[in-house]
Amino acid sequence: MTPLIDMAMLLIVFFVLVSQIGATDLVPMKLPKPVPSAAEAPGREARCVVNAISNGHGAVATWRFAGADYPSDTPGVQALAAAVGAALKGQPTMEVHLRADADVHYAAIAPVIEAVGRAAIVANPGVTARLRVAVQPEGGRG
Repeated sequence: MTPLIDMAMLLIVFFVLVSQIGATDLVPMKLPKPVPSAAEAPGREARCVVNAISNGHGAVATWRFAGADYPSDTPGVQALAAAVGAALKGQPTMEVHLRADADVHYAAIAPVIEAVGRAAIVANPGVTARLRVAVQPEGGRG
């Protein structure tokens, strides 16, 4: 059995040698900066927002997109999907964010999720549709 002090000494020697080897890999350099930078700041991705205006009883009274209101009936949802599709046609990588009050039932927003998904596919075939349902984190403010 090896005494504990010998094991401790071997570990110290090992870590001293490894740290010196690792330091030799850090060669000081001046790295080039891309001009113009292709990086985007986090949270600044292109997006459009569809808001579900609640009627206070778990249903949607109207849909609001790009400053225009659309009724919650089938023709209104189709018109909303066409407007979102037109916006996506210009920017294929744009995300669609769907916002609704917490009291709105999923059944009320499901037709819009499907319609917007179909409109995104029609607007940009071969590009994955990016639809996000916005939620409020616990303790956050909406």
